[in-house]
Amino acid sequence: MDFKWLRTFLLAAEELNFRKVAEQLFITQPAVSLHIRQLEDHLGAKLFQKKGRHIQLTEFGKKFRVDAHDLLNHYDSMIQRVNRRQQGYDSTLSIAMTPLLVESVFPTIIRKYTELYPNLELSIKVVDSSSLQKLVEASEVELAFSCLPALYSNLVCEKLLEEKISLVAVHDRWDEETAPPLDAIEILSSSTIFTDHHPAYWGRLKRDIQNQLSSYRFLPVSQSHVVKRFILEGMGVSFLPSLITRREIKEGRLMKIDTPFLELPSSAIYVLYQNQNSKEQRFVRFVEQFQMT
Repeated sequence: MDFKWLRTFLLAAEELNFRKVAEQLFITQPAVSLHIRQLEDHLGAKLFQKKGRHIQLTEFGKKFRVDAHDLLNHYDSMIQRVNRRQQGYDSTLSIAMTPLLVESVFPTIIRKYTELYPNLELSIKVVDSSSLQKLVEASEVELAFSCLPALYSNLVCEKLLEEKISLVAVHDRWDEETAPPLDAIEILSSSTIFTDHHPAYWGRLKRDIQNQLSSYRFLPVSQSHVVKRFILEGMGVSFLPSLITRREIKEGRLMKIDTPFLELPSSAIYVLYQNQNSKEQRFVRFVEQFQMT
């Protein structure tokens, strides 16, 4: 059986139009008909039947469509494994992480890990923390780094770090010795406060701000890296973990502002995984070596 017959058949089963199939595969319409006829001859059964000016799947064709999908998926997976071996990979590790980590030192950690283990192929997904537990439970990834712990689950859940968040604003260009004292209440009252970019701490924090300020303006933004960019542009302020602001603060582009009137919550990173084997734990132990904040 030629696998291009199967690909032609599956596309034809979806489009039910040989002309559209020919256009998408960049072949002629007679070539599409030939592929289908050759597949039918090989199977000894009709896959399509005419209904007026249109075609439809036969009962056999409907059942074979499922088998064709499975067969092609198995074949494609096999080819991917062969290609990985040819490229020198002897194992894989699939990781998912919260978007928060993209703006941290975590990409550097991943680069160092691949340099240390060049025969390991990494696949990485960036997904909101609310979805990460399900990905691990469904075995779609082997490891997940989340802002939320695993709840009601048999997953291994380890806290990698925890840190207090801080009010962050664009740097005012004053040096520490000559700078006038900063009034956090005035800054919060007169600035847009970007909120809701972390899944754990914003509910309580917004209530505390509302209790302390007579005037405030909240603007929800879903991603922390977008919030940081907006702050750097002088568009407002927010409360962020040093995990993603350390570099900008060190470079003098952002500054932390003390807020003694607020009891600030913490931000944590958890690692979730199912299998306590050497591959997953080796990566987690490697990450723990680094000072991420």
